[in-house]
Amino acid sequence: MKLYTLRIKFLSLLAMHLLVVSCMEDEGNYDYSEINEVEIGAIEEDYTVERFKNLVINPEVKFNLDVDGTGDYEYRWVAVEDTGIGIQELTELATTKNLDAPIPLTTGNYFGYYFVKDVKTGIETQYKFNIEVVDSIYEGWLILSDTNESPRLDMVSLIDGQYEPLYDVLAGSGLELSGEAGFVYTYGYKSNNYGIYVSTSGNGTTRIEQNTFEWFPDFPISNEFLSSQPDDLEIDFMESQSGRTCYTFADGNAYYYNDVSQIAYGSPINNISGVSFNVAPMIGKGGIATYSTLYDVTNRRFLRSLRGNVVTFAPAASTKFDYNDTGMEIVYLTSNDYGGLSGAATFAILKNAETSKYYLAIFNVSNSSQMYFNEIEASNFDQASNIAINPVYGYVFYNVGSKVFRYDWNPEVPELEEVLDAGSDEINMLKFHDFKGNKGNYVEMQNHLIVGRSNGGVGTVEFYDVLSLGPEPLSFVSSFTGFGKVKSISYRQR
Repeated sequence: MKLYTLRIKFLSLLAMHLLVVSCMEDEGNYDYSEINEVEIGAIEEDYTVERFKNLVINPEVKFNLDVDGTGDYEYRWVAVEDTGIGIQELTELATTKNLDAPIPLTTGNYFGYYFVKDVKTGIETQYKFNIEVVDSIYEGWLILSDTNESPRLDMVSLIDGQYEPLYDVLAGSGLELSGEAGFVYTYGYKSNNYGIYVSTSGNGTTRIEQNTFEWFPDFPISNEFLSSQPDDLEIDFMESQSGRTCYTFADGNAYYYNDVSQIAYGSPINNISGVSFNVAPMIGKGGIATYSTLYDVTNRRFLRSLRGNVVTFAPAASTKFDYNDTGMEIVYLTSNDYGGLSGAATFAILKNAETSKYYLAIFNVSNSSQMYFNEIEASNFDQASNIAINPVYGYVFYNVGSKVFRYDWNPEVPELEEVLDAGSDEINMLKFHDFKGNKGNYVEMQNHLIVGRSNGGVGTVEFYDVLSLGPEPLSFVSSFTGFGKVKSISYRQR
């Protein structure tokens, strides 16, 4: 073994000697080129950025052999999460010399890397810095719209007391929206767990994580059903009566969920004494822990539901119209706080198919009392595209083309007034948002008419305060743009 070791050492020394001699003999036979060294500056050690906001870095890049920097170079910005447990997946932020891009990363600490590659030599230089991503999606409006490429979820986020738009808040979430936009809906579906639901024709209806907007494979709403449902089940409509309860509609059926009573979505609730029928995908939700209103489209009647148990109205309650046989089609159904009824004031718009006349019915679903029933005396209502009922004054707002009208049924002679002309814009949505709770700002915002309008595929959301008196029935509050064609809006409360 010693002899073998000595031989190895001797051979190694001999090889080194021959190499040195060879180099000495060949001196002057090679051309040597300097490396085009890169010097990177003007990048701070630490950056803090709000999630989905743009991180802007304008580095100074100098090349010792290319003073003008006109060579062929590639640039890349990436982020790696600082978890302290080894190498994590890279997230590419940009491939430009300067960084000016939204940061879709979830809140936390990251290592940022800036790479400069000399394409000619293939040599790549990197510069490391720190990124802290802080929350920008704590509270605010969630906006689902159709863009030229696909549906997109944006947000008008409440940051430091001001509302600011954030675009494509599902970037990096694991959920890629496809098909056509359906709706976005929010409510507290479990204790300490807020439900944010996004629905499209390509994805079906799914929840996203309440704080980060991340998506996981068990989040589709089909996983909330006891009955077998397709993984991509697409819900037509959903409405929470109060925290941790919800009515959900799909394909003519209604389902009920109550986390407090440990009731999961199961069999359809639209049956009485074992006889099933189809219901419209809309609801008068009623007040907390009281009845809700469904509409049976098979038998053309209103129904009451208490905790998912569906019954008919008592015949004696039909003082202005027949609850149990309207003979008409349902066009619109909702309930709100009008008249101080705390969600129990129910508004229904019906159409007589034979006469093509429209009727407005208003009743208290809690005690079944009928408050109003009459024909809608607006000559253009048959052309209405979107409808919204104001919860403070009970006005009916609707649009015909690019114009918004207010119909006041209260006076002895109903009044119709044009309140907004969007010009060449298309009006895609009208809504009053139903906030949960009595927080001061929410009470004020509940009286705001929300208008979604678009032009050339670029969408805008406007908010107007509804006034009862004065020459102007609407008072402009705010406007945000940069969306697609707005289909749905919901508020992420705190």
